[in-house]
Amino acid sequence: MSKTAGHAANSHARNLAEAIILQSIEDLWNPVCKRGSLMFFEGDGFVLCSELAGISYIKQLAMLRMLADAGPKTSLGNLRRAI
Repeated sequence: MSKTAGHAANSHARNLAEAIILQSIEDLWNPVCKRGSLMFFEGDGFVLCSELAGISYIKQLAMLRMLADAGPKTSLGNLRRAI
């Protein structure tokens, strides 16, 4: 695989990981998708996607705190206490 093709593959993986995170954030406010979204953030999915997207551990924590502070509607309050 050429260097250019490897860079394109990394870029695609990063874009996909970012899209998954953004969709999961949006899904927190959708009653049909909320449970799956919470499972994503509480499990390994968020960490894996964050690493692929190049989001540092500190920024991951900041994002989780922001979502936990978004209100009881997100149900991430328990996660905030664990951080």
